[in-house]
Amino acid sequence: MSSPAIKVPADLPAPHMQICAHTDDDLYFMTPDLLQSVRAGVPVVSVYLTTGEADGLNLASDDPARKTATPDYPGYTAARQHGIRAAYAAMTTGSRRAPWVRETLDVSEGVVAEINTLEEGRVTLIFLNLRTCVALPDQKVLHLWSNKITELGTLRPSDSPIPARGDGRPLTRDGVISTLADLLTAYRPAVVRVMNPDPDRTRYDSATDTITYCDNSDHTAAALFALAALKVYEERDQSHRPVVESYSGYCNKLQPDNLSPAAAAEKFHYLAIYGGEDGHECTKGPGQCGDRPLGNRAFNRYYGQSTTHRWRGSTTWLQPRGDGRLTAFAVLGGRPVLWTQDTPGGDSWSGPETLGLWPDGDEARCLPRLDAVRDGQGRIHVFAVRALIALDPEEHRREVMHLQQDTPDGRFGAWQSLSSPHDRHNAIRRRALGMPTALTTSSGHPQIVLRNFGTGLSARTATDGGWGPWTDLHGGTLEGASAITLRNGHSEIYATTKTSMLRWHQPKPDGPLARDYATQLARPAGSTTLLEQTDGRLVMFSRQPGTGWLLAHRQLEPGGAWDTQPQLVDTTPGFGSVAATPLAGDSAVVLVQRRDDGTLAFSRQPLDGSPFSTEWAPCGSGPFAHTQAAALDAEGRLVVTTIGIDAQLHVITVRPTDEGVNAWPVRELSTHLPPA
Repeated sequence: MSSPAIKVPADLPAPHMQICAHTDDDLYFMTPDLLQSVRAGVPVVSVYLTTGEADGLNLASDDPARKTATPDYPGYTAARQHGIRAAYAAMTTGSRRAPWVRETLDVSEGVVAEINTLEEGRVTLIFLNLRTCVALPDQKVLHLWSNKITELGTLRPSDSPIPARGDGRPLTRDGVISTLADLLTAYRPAVVRVMNPDPDRTRYDSATDTITYCDNSDHTAAALFALAALKVYEERDQSHRPVVESYSGYCNKLQPDNLSPAAAAEKFHYLAIYGGEDGHECTKGPGQCGDRPLGNRAFNRYYGQSTTHRWRGSTTWLQPRGDGRLTAFAVLGGRPVLWTQDTPGGDSWSGPETLGLWPDGDEARCLPRLDAVRDGQGRIHVFAVRALIALDPEEHRREVMHLQQDTPDGRFGAWQSLSSPHDRHNAIRRRALGMPTALTTSSGHPQIVLRNFGTGLSARTATDGGWGPWTDLHGGTLEGASAITLRNGHSEIYATTKTSMLRWHQPKPDGPLARDYATQLARPAGSTTLLEQTDGRLVMFSRQPGTGWLLAHRQLEPGGAWDTQPQLVDTTPGFGSVAATPLAGDSAVVLVQRRDDGTLAFSRQPLDGSPFSTEWAPCGSGPFAHTQAAALDAEGRLVVTTIGIDAQLHVITVRPTDEGVNAWPVRELSTHLPPA
């Protein structure tokens, strides 16, 4: 790709790139992560595959004029693009009317796209303008991906700088992949945000083995094209591997509201600007003031109240090795990597280095979540999901991968496939695979559990003779199970259902898991954090839906019922999973959470049954990608790690003292650069 329009200022950090189907997908599904990137001064590049022109009527859904209006597809496309420019201008400058430079961009196969730039190159919007007209039902982006159609035409929006002769010129499947790969090469982003390639279902017909997905097929296609382009790009430039994050679309409506009122209101504020119904005086024709069918009704769509990462991160990716050094595990550019302390308790780290031997020449990618656990001998085991995307849906693969140390201080060997509970089934079931959660059984062997196609859990357990078969634990859950093995050898697993919490527990160590539907615990907003108190009772930390507050529940007795009345631990809203690491003596634990503004805060909480603390202290700037992890190092310091917005490991150290946490010394220790 060669065009004078692509200018990446040398004095700015590597950008974050969003690859979306429609002009509001990044606002709806990738915020607040996107908003925090903008506020941190990170350049952002949003690429929109389609025009999203729908029925061509840029009128409110309840406007009587819709009955007699004539479709204006170029006009409605232009209105949506005006809306997204206004939203980004307001997000970046505070004014929806900040000026843009609008230019053309030559992409693959002779197609001319439009590129818009704001604020010294800090915000770039690229419109490929593939048509998605409802009057042409066979002309779908997903059909282009699967080769049901060989090409898809483009549409020149009204008032676009694209020459009229470029209107309608098509892109092929390879052309879309090539264009996206060229854009990745030009911008070399540190973070790439994509939609969900594997949406949840709303209905399954077992008689016909067909499924109804809860998402727009354009979202799915955009994610598949993005992942294919990333593969091309990562093969071109193996020295630069980005962080990849995937977001659920309409499937958010199936999840509990995980944004605080303030975070949700901010999201809907920018969506109202996009919709042209934010109370501003429209100085242009009504069709140029935004997406009027959306208007200020974004909240009524029910899928914006949450922001859900498809590949939800774990908090276990920081682990101590046998010699006392800490090791951090992550995924960059679709391949697992690790960083390691140079000395036990030291301040310098080495990495990133390749983690284990991934299958040579593998066409698949490693999804971003890595779950790690130490076995009874102290060896670290790492679990991942291998994802192969393909033109033919039957060729899609999702399988669990396992890696282990040969000794507690040894090397990591080759990744081993643990397959999937649905290996003998079609791709519909394979693609529904959840992310693995690992624990260690009383016999010292690792066990993994994950959500299966039936929405229950499946488990696989290692033995002295190797890995046993997949076992269906049944149940009906949302994604994000939590697990713990108690000091008495019993394991417990908790997962969120549509209304509450479901529990699996062992009547005896290493015995079969029994289900308990009667926990009477309220449904949390995401994965919970489980810890064992000194008296053998469990304590659970969770987020309250709709507030982002952090709550705590305790069991009434070991292995027994729960006190269903939660205790407030923090009323400052936060987002996502909470990392936890017990302090020396196991009578207290340090929790580390992400606040609404993307920064980190920590708290010391008792494990002896005494009252919970509401004291929290800041321990690191943000924002960052995925989730945070925490562990104690050989010097007794709390070490918190994040993958920063620069796709590098960031390390924070906290020195625990006998004083309140606001007096604990905190250092944002270092940034660990990738190899040149």
